[in-house]
Amino acid sequence: MLRRFVYLDSKALNAYTTALEGGLLTESTRRVTSTGEGAAHFDAKLVGASGGRSRESEDAKTLADTAEARFDRLLKAAAQKSETVGWIEVLQPDVDFDAAYIGAMVSWECDIFVPEIVQTLARSGEFVDALGMMQKMLPAARSLGLETDDDLPNETEMSAMSELLGTLNASLIAVGDDEDTDWKVAGHIDEAFLFGELDGRARVVGKVSRVLKEGQWRPFTTFPGMNLGSREQRRKLERQRPKEGEEDQYLIGPALMLDILAIYR
Repeated sequence: MLRRFVYLDSKALNAYTTALEGGLLTESTRRVTSTGEGAAHFDAKLVGASGGRSRESEDAKTLADTAEARFDRLLKAAAQKSETVGWIEVLQPDVDFDAAYIGAMVSWECDIFVPEIVQTLARSGEFVDALGMMQKMLPAARSLGLETDDDLPNETEMSAMSELLGTLNASLIAVGDDEDTDWKVAGHIDEAFLFGELDGRARVVGKVSRVLKEGQWRPFTTFPGMNLGSREQRRKLERQRPKEGEEDQYLIGPALMLDILAIYR
């Protein structure tokens, strides 16, 4: 199957394939040799024998290794020795996720999205883009006498909000769920390895870093990479039960927190 990657953490992938293969392949040479034999027949009455000639040709190609090729080898290794790799191919979420453990690799087809609170706070989220667009458009709109919403913040307030979000330096978080189960998966996204929109149906592959049982929760603002507040502040937030109407700001169990390796279709 040809894969289109929305996300592929090549740094983590290198570490996994190095452990499996005993080193990191940089390039490989493939040689194809073909042989053949052509026969020439002479009249036995004249020479009393037949002769033959052979030919041999070789075609050599040197191929550079790629992250996509390494991921393909990882999947093949997982299929051949899933127990050694600790690989869980999720076909029945309620059964397979219940058997997951820290360090296991899971592969699951689900619906991917970025929580609204993360879109608001992340340095590359939609809110930052919208805020920047408003900062550019509002002065021009007002100078032209166009009507603007009085509830919108003024230029000074928007500038302060933009500066605050830049200071937070929060990263993206991807969440995966499915209508057939209460289980969810979620993990930090390194934007250096992001190649598309985190939205829609896709397959997510990642290593389990934490298991949230039913009745447990974790605020998205305390996820690794969010960089919001001190360790003590994050611990305090984790102990606070989600308030009514704010449940979408939490990953609520049953769920798995993942070190996401790949998201693809």
